Amino acid sequence: MKHLSYVEAADMAHLLALKQERQITISLALPVRNEEATIGRVIECARSCQPLVDEIIVLDSGSTDNTREVCSRLGLDAIPDEQLAKAMSIPLARGKGWNLWSSVYFTRGDVIAWIDTDIENIHPRFIQGIVAPFLMDPEVIFAKGYYKRPKGDARVTEILARPFLNMLFPEAASFIQPLAGEYAGTREFLEKATFYSGYSVEVAILLQAVLEYGPERITQVFLDQRVHPLQDVPSLGRMAGSILYTLLHLAEHYKRLTLQVDVQQEMRVFNATIDGDKNITSETLNVADTALPRVVDLPNYRER
Repeated sequence: MKHLSYVEAADMAHLLALKQERQITISLALPVRNEEATIGRVIECARSCQPLVDEIIVLDSGSTDNTREVCSRLGLDAIPDEQLAKAMSIPLARGKGWNLWSSVYFTRGDVIAWIDTDIENIHPRFIQGIVAPFLMDPEVIFAKGYYKRPKGDARVTEILARPFLNMLFPEAASFIQPLAGEYAGTREFLEKATFYSGYSVEVAILLQAVLEYGPERITQVFLDQRVHPLQDVPSLGRMAGSILYTLLHLAEHYKRLTLQVDVQQEMRVFNATIDGDKNITSETLNVADTALPRVVDLPNYRER
C-alpha cells in the first residue's frame, strides 16, 4: 500500500500541471442529509478547488432541514434521491451508500471523489489529498483518507470494524480509518464495484479494492485533523448492525468463513428509562444494507 500526506498535495499548481499532463477529469460528489450547518462551507471549499475538480454534485437523502435551500443559494441543486431513482428507473434504497452509488451513474469524471458534508473544519486538503494520488501515480485505483480524531471518536471502527478486519481480512488491517468518508476511486473500478445502500458502503468498497486489485494499487492519505459531530450510542449501534451484516456476507463471499444460518436482517434494541420502577422498552430495526447492482450493468449508463 502507498502512503501520502496532504502536505505533498498542497501545491495546487503542481496538481493542475499533472492533471493537464494526464488528461484526467475529476468529479466530486457530496452526499447530504440534514447538513444545513456545514454544507455551505463544504461547497465553498469544493469550489475553491476548481479547476482541479471539474464537476461538483450534491445528492440528498431525504433532508428535512434547510440543506437544499443552502445549496440552492450557492448555485447548486441538492438532487433528491427520489429524483435520482426515477431517472434511473431503479427502486430507491435510501441511505448514504445509495447516494454514492447513484453518483457514479450521474457524474462523468474519470475519477470520482467523495467527502462527508458534516466536516466542521473543512479545508481544501480534504479534496486535494484524496485526488492527488491519481494524478501522481497512474497505477492507483483507490485512495482512502485517514486523520487525527478527537478522543472518543471512531467508536464503531475500534469496537467492530478493526477487530473484524484483523481477524478475517488481514489484507485490510493496515487501514487506519477503514470507515472514513473521504475517499476516491477510478471510474473503471467503481462502476464495476458492488455498493451497499447504507453506512457499510465504506468498508465494502475498501475490501473490494484491496482484494480484487491488491493493496499496491491503493493509497492511504493523511488529511490531518477532522472534526465532525459525534452520533449518540443508539445511532452507532444501528450503524454497527448494518456494517456487521455486510461484513458477514462479504466474509462468506470471499470464503473467509461459512455461514451455517441466515444472517438476520433485524436487530432488537432496548431503551431503559428510570422513573420510579425500571421501565424497559424495545424496538426491532431492519439494519440490513441492500447490495446494489453494478453501475456498469444499469440500462443507459453507457449512453450517459
